[in-house]
Amino acid sequence: MVDNLRLLAILLGVVLIAAGIGWRTVRFARIRQGIRSGLADPDPAVRIAAVRQAAELGLASTAPALLRAVRVETDPAVRAAVVECVAAHQWEPASTAAIVELRLWAKAYVGARPDLARSPVRSAPLLAGVAGTVPAPSLHPVREHEFRRRTATDLHVDDAAALGPPPDDDPLARLRILVTGVGGAAGVAVVRALRAAGHTVIGVDADPDAVGIRLADHGQAVPRADDPTYLTALIHAATLFDAELLVPTVTEELPVLIAGAGYLRDAGLRFLFPDARTVQTCRDKWAFYQAMRDAGVPVPATALGTAEGVPGPWIVKPRFGRGSRDVHRVTAPQELAAALTLVAEPIVQTALAGREFTADVLAHPAEIVAGGALRWRLATKGGISTVGETFSDDSVMQTVALTIKALGHIGPANIQGFVSDDGAVTVVEANPRFSGALPLSLAAGADLVGEYVRAIVGRAVRTERLAARPGVRMYRYFDEVYQT
Repeated sequence: MVDNLRLLAILLGVVLIAAGIGWRTVRFARIRQGIRSGLADPDPAVRIAAVRQAAELGLASTAPALLRAVRVETDPAVRAAVVECVAAHQWEPASTAAIVELRLWAKAYVGARPDLARSPVRSAPLLAGVAGTVPAPSLHPVREHEFRRRTATDLHVDDAAALGPPPDDDPLARLRILVTGVGGAAGVAVVRALRAAGHTVIGVDADPDAVGIRLADHGQAVPRADDPTYLTALIHAATLFDAELLVPTVTEELPVLIAGAGYLRDAGLRFLFPDARTVQTCRDKWAFYQAMRDAGVPVPATALGTAEGVPGPWIVKPRFGRGSRDVHRVTAPQELAAALTLVAEPIVQTALAGREFTADVLAHPAEIVAGGALRWRLATKGGISTVGETFSDDSVMQTVALTIKALGHIGPANIQGFVSDDGAVTVVEANPRFSGALPLSLAAGADLVGEYVRAIVGRAVRTERLAARPGVRMYRYFDEVYQT
């Protein structure tokens, strides 16, 4: 009887998996058919919407349809939309002949149409072209200075020695600190900051090949936070390497760590976690919107699963998500239905205009911002800032402080939002952890990691060491660690 039930359960699971695969295949086939129909529509606005929808799916599956369209297309606006689509997907590998041909067409079209530099675009464009070629100057004249050849007189490195937090006249004794998520940008930044301060770092990550495991003094792989053995494995690593403090850098780990706080204390670890409700509010973008709206913090118009009552253009993203995954910018109403089908449990927000910022702050005591850094997100990749610059603005910091107070947060956090051309500040989301671009805030002098460690051990947080110098710009690049 038990074997029959087990066999029935297996068969049912196979049927459900097959049904899910079939449903997904049919859904994407319908979306691709809708794109092909849209590209043949007599209305140029519908054709542009179809091009942008194709861009959301990626060139690997839509390049043949776009190629067929541009061969017969006569409307310059539609062709410009295709160029923008190709430019935004230069990161895709040239895996098919259609992608290569489409990129060559876009490069030739841009070369023959200098008037494209005056065409309105949704964001600062990248040049279309074949992957691996050196890009010519930007299509947009406002960005021309970014691509001009620089000389030695353009580079100012004489202030480099002044970067970073000032010397500490009351340093902590050497501590053994366990850092989680050391495969991510935030985890790597925390490992480096702690080691620079003289502490011994034990780095753990779910990926055994995580670079932070190699950068730390000691490293070990642990299961993911959703694995039932995660907490046991973490305590084992802490015990093995005599860790004294715990610094988490991954939001998804916090609920497990908070629930297991008693076990962590029994293992001799000290830590400073936010409240479980705060973490849940930050993870749930719909709950975050409601909490901020009720607290009077300015947030964009938002709806759950629909765009009703939300003015366009729109951002469609998962209610629970991170790292800009599955985030779609929609400008035409015709694109909304497709975007909603591509996102699990979507929320719809008004896409904000203006400059995007992140605030890296330390809240201590609870609900009070002790200090931090404001930085413009000038370029991003995978949700992480790759080019940024610190700035100072009292109204932005006041809005950030209101956000922290509404959340009831304690510890490190990063708040993201926009500043419009008229100076209005709007908050988009909050993360109860260190950010991926933490190195910029540290370089600007805000010792967020060091003062967080002081808070964990019960020492007073020194607000003067959390002030950031404005005008410090960061350019990110790859680096390597070698192991034999």
